[in-house]
Amino acid sequence: MKLQVLSTSDSHTFWWASNIIDRDAVKPYGLFRAASTMAVVEQMAKVRGDFVLKIENGDFIQGSPLGTYLANVAVDKSAVFKKMPQEMGYDARVLGNHEFNFGRAYLEHIFKDDESLLNANVLDEETGLPFIGKAYNIFEKKGKKVAVIGLTTKYVPNWERPENIPGLLFEDPVKIARDLVKKLSKQVDAVIIAYHGGFSRDLDTNELLEKETGENQGNELLEIPGVSALVTGHQHRLLSGVYKGIPISQPGYRAEAVGQLTVDLDADRNQKASDTTKCPSARLIKTADWPEKAKYVNEMAGIKADLDQWLDQVIAHLATDLILENIPKARQEGHDFVDLINQVQLETTGADLSATALFNDEMPGFHRAVTRRELLGNYPFPNTLVSISLTGEQLKTALEVNAGYFSLQDDAIKVSQAYQYPKKQDYNYDLWSGLVYRFDLTMPLGQRVVIETVNGQPYDPKKTYTVAVNNYRATGAGNEVFSKGKVIKDYPKPLTTLLADYLEKHDGLVIEKQHNFHIDK
Repeated sequence: MKLQVLSTSDSHTFWWASNIIDRDAVKPYGLFRAASTMAVVEQMAKVRGDFVLKIENGDFIQGSPLGTYLANVAVDKSAVFKKMPQEMGYDARVLGNHEFNFGRAYLEHIFKDDESLLNANVLDEETGLPFIGKAYNIFEKKGKKVAVIGLTTKYVPNWERPENIPGLLFEDPVKIARDLVKKLSKQVDAVIIAYHGGFSRDLDTNELLEKETGENQGNELLEIPGVSALVTGHQHRLLSGVYKGIPISQPGYRAEAVGQLTVDLDADRNQKASDTTKCPSARLIKTADWPEKAKYVNEMAGIKADLDQWLDQVIAHLATDLILENIPKARQEGHDFVDLINQVQLETTGADLSATALFNDEMPGFHRAVTRRELLGNYPFPNTLVSISLTGEQLKTALEVNAGYFSLQDDAIKVSQAYQYPKKQDYNYDLWSGLVYRFDLTMPLGQRVVIETVNGQPYDPKKTYTVAVNNYRATGAGNEVFSKGKVIKDYPKPLTTLLADYLEKHDGLVIEKQHNFHIDK
């Protein structure tokens, strides 16, 4: 008998074939496309008599405006987070890092009595047990038993606001998995690990791809004896293959693919590679060519209508459009939309300087009549604001990190490979306000930044400056320098609320591009 493990991960509440920002645009992804994909693949597998397990691998309740709407506006409708996975037939669900963005209480509400939730390493401090869910589950069919262990990256506390994760311990998933696999291997025919995390090293060469912080421990999980298959996520990468005899998958972002891992339950654990009929296999099935599952689209029609009505409400007016037509160019030259965000951060905190990122290339900017759809399209995360003190030397080091975002190739400015592989990290490049600065790309890394003035005064490397950034950056994520600064104040309101309040207060606001940044080549 063959075991088929089908998985999605990091769908981030993109359920329809839409990015929701462009209301009528049809996109090549979405959970309802994945539902059609899995239904057909599952049916074919069952006809062959295969043992099928379906896994939802985390970051399921946050990401698009749908997640924000259900968490903050229509909590009474949030039961769909349990109902929809049940209808789709997921056997197991795993917590992602973004599951914690709305707080522990919301998670306990969402997953109350959900028998499919597997959580082996996020524990309650008092009991030492999973704070919700259970560590693993054993599934049985025709005398064959398969265990699935659910794990979450232990790095969550490095990003998440403490008030969102009170009383929680994020234990090392590798240590937990090693103990559980050893125990379960004696009871079952196969042990599957579903891990919301990825790989810090290249799977073929073992070359280091990123700093090993413990965020992505997939390579270590592959070393555990007795693991039959490994489902991963978090990095939004498209990965599949068999490594060390173990099939792995990582099905990207927004349900753009379904992972399919195949394990022969009758094969010897030390099966020779020459017997390909019994060797494990792995592949990704792109969902772009599959239609949305009509049943679920119809069921969600009421919520979709309410969501669209809420998103299309005009919340403020500007004097002119601030449209982001060419985001890569805006990262090189600055943009009045970025200046607006930094202006709000400066006025809220009273800081000397402000830094913010253009998170992805889909950000729409603002039309003159600003809608909630645009607001959440530009700022999809429930980040808050933090003011931090940095010395002038630390400020320059932080800017040097930003200068490393660019490289020169044949005299053309390009994005450095380090920000594109193993995953795109545009969200880690900041544009600043409050100073005039330049990047000289002809100079080596670490020697590119020239700070001309700070708030009209000469730059002083010994002086202390205050900087306004979001809480993600304040932890040092994407730029370690910020973790070395002293936190002056933490502002609890989400940045989307601060932006909306600011725009409403300054009706007809005029924003002029600062022209405070230049790249030399």
